Amino acid sequence: MATSRTERLVILGLDGATWSVLDPMVERGLMPNLATLLGRSSHGTLRSCIPPVTSAAWTTMMTGCGPARHGVFDHRYFDAAAGRLKVNHARRVRVPTFWHQLSDSGRSVISLNLPVTYPPLDVRGIIVSGMDAPHLEAALSGAPAFAERLRAEVPGYHLRSLWKRPPRDLAEMLENARQSSAVFEAEAEAGDLADRMNPDWSALLVQFQNLDPFQHRVWRYLNVDETGIDDPEMNAAAGSVMAGLDRAIGRLCELADKRGAGVMVVSDHGFGPCLGRVHANRILIDAGVAAMPGVAGRLRRRATQAADHLRLWGAKRDDPEARSASFDQSIAAQFPFDWKRTLAFAPHQDTAAMIYLNSSDRRAGAPLKNASQVDDARDATIAALANAKHPETGLPLFPTIISTADAYGIDPAREGFPDLIAPPDEPYWVRCKLSAGRDWIEADPAMPGTHRPEGVIALSGPGIEPGRYLNAQLRDVAPSILTWFGLPIPAHVEGEPLSCLNGFGWHGNTLRKDHGHTQLAGTHQEGFEYSPEEQAMIEQRLADLGYLE
Repeated sequence: MATSRTERLVILGLDGATWSVLDPMVERGLMPNLATLLGRSSHGTLRSCIPPVTSAAWTTMMTGCGPARHGVFDHRYFDAAAGRLKVNHARRVRVPTFWHQLSDSGRSVISLNLPVTYPPLDVRGIIVSGMDAPHLEAALSGAPAFAERLRAEVPGYHLRSLWKRPPRDLAEMLENARQSSAVFEAEAEAGDLADRMNPDWSALLVQFQNLDPFQHRVWRYLNVDETGIDDPEMNAAAGSVMAGLDRAIGRLCELADKRGAGVMVVSDHGFGPCLGRVHANRILIDAGVAAMPGVAGRLRRRATQAADHLRLWGAKRDDPEARSASFDQSIAAQFPFDWKRTLAFAPHQDTAAMIYLNSSDRRAGAPLKNASQVDDARDATIAALANAKHPETGLPLFPTIISTADAYGIDPAREGFPDLIAPPDEPYWVRCKLSAGRDWIEADPAMPGTHRPEGVIALSGPGIEPGRYLNAQLRDVAPSILTWFGLPIPAHVEGEPLSCLNGFGWHGNTLRKDHGHTQLAGTHQEGFEYSPEEQAMIEQRLADLGYLE
């Protein structure tokens, strides 16, 4: 393998990028830098993990493993022992990332704004965490010298979400577009600063998070499919965001050229129109899998809520500045189920319903007490979801239902994983929060765009044959990066290097042993927990991004 191929790689993380948007923007002349890069790149489709949600997907990209092996299925997870939802973080990832492997080989790395890197990874180089850091100070905590200069030289760098709702008018659209272009530029400028401070880097990644909420909220004004709105001024404003992203891409490509680096473009998932939310728990209730309480149950729930309020009152008495949102309610208080009769429930969601069986392995007093009851309840839940059809089209609302026990050969209760993962039909999002209505599908005007599995991948550098011919999986990114640097692929990695790397010493499965399923030891690495206040900050950011209700 030629030395020039292994020295450096710039990685552009375009959150939610999809060819259905990038191709029209290139054709409209709004992304000339991307067009130039693609002209010299091997590129194509990169299929995300299941579910194709940001936290799970970027962790798959970093590890080369799917969620069942790396342990992150969603932004949050259900801590059955605590009876609460908690935010995932880097210390819950069960396998090494390529950052660790590069660092262990003596190479220096730079990662800016990537999710699931908080607390900052203990590697050689600069790590600035992304959306899972509670605030910018926390995100910068692993690189104090860089943090000091970033604050002084790139004041526009931040973690804030700019698209909290669809724009109400042209003025709001233009202002959000201006701020989006500014933060893209600041992120690229931060990459330049990191290069100056740590010039011996081998891999440098900049992740552009605000592309994702922009598409969630403004999808129709991009005007790239049948749901598009033809409004020249709003369309132009939406296009200006993509042009701003392109300028940032151009700046980092200039850095790559200056350093003789290859360039990789990777998205964690794709995007498409959203026609509404599928109400997962309502389907379970109507099928008799979940049950609402009677009078006594409602009284018990009110008592639970009262206990939560009392806990909040006590905390505020001790700290008058404490925010109500920082004291998360228990699952029992949030979801008014009859927990003695509910067999399964969906407490969290994004691009899939995450469904847990109400078994005694998860909590004392649950109705499912033995393996036979668990199996029957799983079958009943799968049937309920599989039989749910769109009232007008008759199409399945959940065309794919994954049993984690069967698909991955694990005990989901022991591992703290969902028992079932149910991605909805592509044009839909999932709703778990119970509402007054009884419809299975509810419109969501605040979310005109949603995730799709089909993202983008591109790689340029010496020895790479240009053209759109790649058809890869997100889990293939990590082994591709290791191959680029001539490093062996660990046995636990599930992906394969990109086909365009065949000339880099990769000839099928020759660099590693055949892997089996790694025995998992538990659900949590000790030593870190978000404080209630920190969790509230992150959950608010997730709500601003459109992920939480």
